[in-house]
Amino acid sequence: MAGDALLWIAAALAIAGVAVLRLSWGRPVRSAPLNIAGWGALIAALVAGDFAAGEWGITVTVLVATFAAFAALAVAALKPARKARAKTVRTSHSGSDEVSPTGRSGWLTFALAGPLALGASLLLALAVRALIVSAGGAEADGNVAVLATVPIAWPTLSFALLMMPRRIAQFGWVLGIAAVSAPFLLLQGGPA
Repeated sequence: MAGDALLWIAAALAIAGVAVLRLSWGRPVRSAPLNIAGWGALIAALVAGDFAAGEWGITVTVLVATFAAFAALAVAALKPARKARAKTVRTSHSGSDEVSPTGRSGWLTFALAGPLALGASLLLALAVRALIVSAGGAEADGNVAVLATVPIAWPTLSFALLMMPRRIAQFGWVLGIAAVSAPFLLLQGGPA
């Protein structure tokens, strides 16, 4: 009973940590106290998950945090981008100044950091599984490796993608990881 309550506390801390980080990162200037509080809540969630059920508790906590982050990204992608105040050009001619359209870059960023990064991470995890099984490891070990790789690779790749200033680099990383990992799907049956 106590373990279940602690696991629920870990899940609540994970959601709270993601919410506080989203609040901090949504401000024009990031708040150091909010960042510390958000990351602290996520670390406390992992510790609580570990005490509640060991590695299984950590896995559940990471999944809850990942789902909360996915939901926060989905909500942010639905909101229209903030329009920068257009500077008026004071010239003698009369004409309309062109304002750059906000476009669909929010949706593209969401697609890259969300489902596409997840797909590349899953292919990477399946490649790790194939390597373990083809090297003589048990299928159960390969399956656990998949469960461990995706929650680590997806947020790491998403974070890296969000920090990249150019779309070509973002697409290059996602497609590169997928292209390198995809051939290992042929080894999923294990050694002949």
